[in-house]
Amino acid sequence: MTEQGVGVVRPLPGEGVVAHLNNLLLVCAAGDQAVDELLRALSDTATTGGDGRALARRVAGVLARAMDRSIGGEPVACAVAGPAGGGVAVLVSGAAFASVQGGPDGEVRLAGRDALTWTDRLVNGPVSRIELRLPNAGPSSPYARLDGGVVTGAGLECDFTQAGDLAFPPLPPRPPQGQHQQQHPQFGAPEPIGARGPVVPPPPPPPGP
Repeated sequence: MTEQGVGVVRPLPGEGVVAHLNNLLLVCAAGDQAVDELLRALSDTATTGGDGRALARRVAGVLARAMDRSIGGEPVACAVAGPAGGGVAVLVSGAAFASVQGGPDGEVRLAGRDALTWTDRLVNGPVSRIELRLPNAGPSSPYARLDGGVVTGAGLECDFTQAGDLAFPPLPPRPPQGQHQQQHPQFGAPEPIGARGPVVPPPPPPPGP
């Protein structure tokens, strides 16, 4: 895990899809064709131990493909964030909005509609709070908590002033290629079998008296 640590994540009610895996956050509008691809990008990044920067790059690829499919249409409403080094990487697109508080730069606000494609930034940290939301997001409940998984909702807030948990720890790194092959026992060459002589049947017993 990065220097930022693990915070308590709470979903915001509303129409949409929210996800939290290994301290990586995602919010997107429901019903969009890119939802499955966005969730796959989040899962792939989380299970391989990637950080917020890796997530933003994967999501940018998904958004670029979505734009190619719908030239002239509205950008996908999506926001992602995750720790990267000592700070936080954030990306927002379409109608999504992000706010990062508590860092040395003060409150940083990002809106997807401020860009033709998407807006991204690496915010200096450590930070105390991240909020990702869609326009219809409601207030969070102190009793709601999302340590990991995917649920319906229109936003997420992550409070780093409280210690959170990871429901799905990242997998250990894979061994380098060639070290994962199964070792087979070594056997020497078989010894040659000597030639056998002809098989001679025993003589018949002598006749009785």
